[in-house]
Amino acid sequence: MNTNKYLNLGYLSLIPVAFGIIISASVVKAVTLPQDNTVCLNPKPYELAEGKSTNEEQIELKVKGMTCGACSKTVKSALLKVTGVKDAVVSHDEGKAVVIVEKGKANTQELIKAVENAGFSASKN
Repeated sequence: MNTNKYLNLGYLSLIPVAFGIIISASVVKAVTLPQDNTVCLNPKPYELAEGKSTNEEQIELKVKGMTCGACSKTVKSALLKVTGVKDAVVSHDEGKAVVIVEKGKANTQELIKAVENAGFSASKN
């Protein structure tokens, strides 16, 4: 029997498997995040450029009692309901909230009260 006239397809069945492993590895590498915490919370996300005036100010609060992302969302939601608050960045890992307010429209005590009404404790950072 002449083996040359029969095609051995055993190795061809491994091509899709090898190709899938290569593709999977490149996709995992593409979506892997850095291992440091720099993507979690920029300590001064709203730092203003020098010489540029604005009608906003940044208030930092120390928030105690947050244990998860849902806690952070709850605190952020409470802060955004305060009149004059434009935005808030809250991190349960750092126990911190950075709140951007219109000057003269919201004060620290109002923000602290909103956090406390949400079930957490807060103080001026």
